[in-house]
Amino acid sequence: MRLAIVGRTAALLATARRLIMEGHSIGLVVTPADVIGGEAFEALALAYGAAFIRTARINSEEIVTAMRLAACELGVSLNWRTLIKPAALASFARGVINGHAGDLPRYRGNACPNWAILRGEAHVGLCVHQMTQEIDAGPVFARARLRLTDSTYITDVQTWIDRMLPELFSQAVSAIGRGDPPEPQNPDPAVTLRCYPRRPEDARIEWREDARDIHRLVRASSHPFDGAFCYLDDERVSVWRADVVEPRSQHLAVPGQPCEAVEGDPMIACGSGFMRLRDVTVNGRSNKLSKALLNRSVRLRLT
Repeated sequence: MRLAIVGRTAALLATARRLIMEGHSIGLVVTPADVIGGEAFEALALAYGAAFIRTARINSEEIVTAMRLAACELGVSLNWRTLIKPAALASFARGVINGHAGDLPRYRGNACPNWAILRGEAHVGLCVHQMTQEIDAGPVFARARLRLTDSTYITDVQTWIDRMLPELFSQAVSAIGRGDPPEPQNPDPAVTLRCYPRRPEDARIEWREDARDIHRLVRASSHPFDGAFCYLDDERVSVWRADVVEPRSQHLAVPGQPCEAVEGDPMIACGSGFMRLRDVTVNGRSNKLSKALLNRSVRLRLT
């Protein structure tokens, strides 16, 4: 099948290479104008003799015409930053399929894996679906799920997504080639969650909350994101890894107060329970030095 590659990220490049190895051809590569690493997509197009478009206006009449002229059967899309409208979707004979990091139809929109961790879901989903005018509402050609536990971080989820996407896109393209019908999504709005974007400042820790809720925030905000954070005086404290620890005895402590250290790990009082900080940085200092700073006095306060 003659394909168009539309979007950004290393996972999309890996998907393109996987599809080429399986005998498909690339007739067009389209990537956002301001994306870092767009040169890699241009190199992909050059290597396989495909047309290349770098644009911030994928829905413009000029770009839609150029995409039609590429005469591709199917678009393969990932992480385009804006809504791709019907005229652009119709540029390809079989439309466009999209990789979505959410368990459709339940999780639609943005930051779905992060929200799933924050909500304490049992799993996170990954789908390849047909793009339609409504966001993430098209029928699903391939899906996978990753079980979430109290030790699953967004880092682990992202690694799994990057590994699974080429496989799911391969399954979807094969199914379309065979004419297999996709799985329709339930149209009932009561079964869906519209997830909206999260910003770095949304990961600020409120130590008066329960330790389990703070732990979910840490897990949902860790690498490759900016990390859950708070402040020690005017210095930013970023928490990358932590554990929930139940108190072994009755205690009185202010939420955000460093209490006794355990094997060098700071123990921070929460609204209920303690957080044991495993990986933490204070204004970019090393984990070891940052822990020493937090352990130097029980009179400190994290805010």
